[in-house]
Amino acid sequence: MGSFLLIGSINAYHVCGALLAIWAVVVSIVGIRVESFPRDRRQASIVAGISIALVISTISTAIIEGVREADKEAAESAAETTPPAAGEKLALAADPSGQLKFDRSSLEAQAGPVTIDMKNDSPVPHDVSIDGGGVDERGKEVTDGGTSTVTADLKPGSYTFYCSVPGHREAGMEGRLTVR
Repeated sequence: MGSFLLIGSINAYHVCGALLAIWAVVVSIVGIRVESFPRDRRQASIVAGISIALVISTISTAIIEGVREADKEAAESAAETTPPAAGEKLALAADPSGQLKFDRSSLEAQAGPVTIDMKNDSPVPHDVSIDGGGVDERGKEVTDGGTSTVTADLKPGSYTFYCSVPGHREAGMEGRLTVR
């Protein structure tokens, strides 16, 4: 099983790196054992050309594989933070003047996945979070036209939506979310 996992994780970078390492060992052994290696300028050019090609291909595939891995991680991260397609979406806004309040103090939704998108046009950082009934979810902190999004799978009941920036909830930046 371990060999299977190793084979499944081999990519072009590993192949090029292995070829480069093997080439370096072969050239070193031949160079140590054969006093007149390389014999002439042509042979030296061939050895140098192969060496340069292997180094360039190894570096290139390392860069390409690194970009692919970063893209894969970004896609996985986006998939983890993307709210479910089904469910209810609610809109909310922070006070555009920067006061510590939302544009409404209550929201209603049907049970199931609920997403709250909170737009913040002010320079004061805010987020939107949901608390209650065993749920504690937070959106990211945003300013200047950003949107903070929080999603939770909610059962019927009463929840609190609020801003989790220190001091904002305590100053009254919260409201009631009723789920039916």
